[in-house]
Amino acid sequence: MSPALILLLLVGMFVALLPVWRLHVAGWPASWLFTMWVLYAIGIIVGIRFPGPFRLLLPILVLAYVAPFVAGPERLSRLLNRRGRGERPVINVTPRPSPGLPEPRQDDDDAAPRDPRDGR
Repeated sequence: MSPALILLLLVGMFVALLPVWRLHVAGWPASWLFTMWVLYAIGIIVGIRFPGPFRLLLPILVLAYVAPFVAGPERLSRLLNRRGRGERPVINVTPRPSPGLPEPRQDDDDAAPRDPRDGR
């Protein structure tokens, strides 16, 4: 094999990993990720090696390559007709006040601004 062909194969395989990583973030199964990686790599390699006959398929390859970056992970997971990883629980990380501190006042300071002529 010529070094140029080996370089072409390596570049095609590594460039194909970018959209597959995005699909991985969306929660796609490993078998689907491998299939998409093979399809992307073959499309890139064939498109670079034989640009003349495949110039009509180039826009389709570009759209398929860019689609995982444009669509969010929730849209990509809907493509599989399944739910995502579920809703994440909300965790309250606000620290509790120290026992020695006074309790905060619960008056209506936020409701209306004070008038300095009020005398409060």
